[in-house]
Amino acid sequence: MPARNPSRTSLPATGTASGIGPLPCLVLCVLLLLPSAAAGGPPPATDGLAGYTWLTEEYYPFNYRENGVMKGVSVDLLRMVWAELGTPEQPVESMPWARAYERLQHEPATVLFCMARTAEREHAFRWAGPIASVRFVLIARKKRHIRLDTLEDLKGLAVGTVREDISDTLLAGYQRVASIQPVARMRQNISKLMTDRLDLVAYEEGCWRKIAAREGLDPDDFETVYVLRETPVYFAFHPDTPAELVDAFQAALDRVKNRPGYRELLDAYLR
Repeated sequence: MPARNPSRTSLPATGTASGIGPLPCLVLCVLLLLPSAAAGGPPPATDGLAGYTWLTEEYYPFNYRENGVMKGVSVDLLRMVWAELGTPEQPVESMPWARAYERLQHEPATVLFCMARTAEREHAFRWAGPIASVRFVLIARKKRHIRLDTLEDLKGLAVGTVREDISDTLLAGYQRVASIQPVARMRQNISKLMTDRLDLVAYEEGCWRKIAAREGLDPDDFETVYVLRETPVYFAFHPDTPAELVDAFQAALDRVKNRPGYRELLDAYLR
């Protein structure tokens, strides 16, 4: 700090060179540092979303790539939330679920969707949602006439799952009973089911009918033989995500879902 120049005229203790007193000057400085509401910019919490990494998997029709563009129920809903917040559209990365799940656990500023919100996962992440309610089931070809009263009835059967998916997790305790065969993508399970290398596949019920039709199969040739779990699915944020950011995202999501466009979105993809 430089020494004071004794020849310099001191300012009065009650004012400044501009004539503004200390208290008004302090107030002015604080106001200058605050975000300008008049500028119409989003609150600071939502600004941070622009730097986040958004992860998903191929899970038609909730999230999938078509002609190089990510789309689906959850992807389109996410874009609607971004628009509501004034957040620029961000890239969405699609990858096998197990890899995306690992990244969410270890990489800050990361979001993964759609994720089933279960008791086992509740405290591992921060949540915004729900996106929709879904039903994870075991599906078989009707001509096989497979009947299950409990999961113990899986004895001797082969079941295809998506690795680290909720259905895969729910069946983990039955590997002593059945042959649980996780793969990276459901398309692999469809091929194995149609060539009798699998007896059942574990998947979301409504999505199965859509993906079967997309693969050129008749959805009515298949049936649900057991319900694993009915649950809502969410956007899952890395646990270090600031609570105010997740709260802002949740509030915007709620506003979007209260508009007719949300029901139109569900009808367009799920009916």
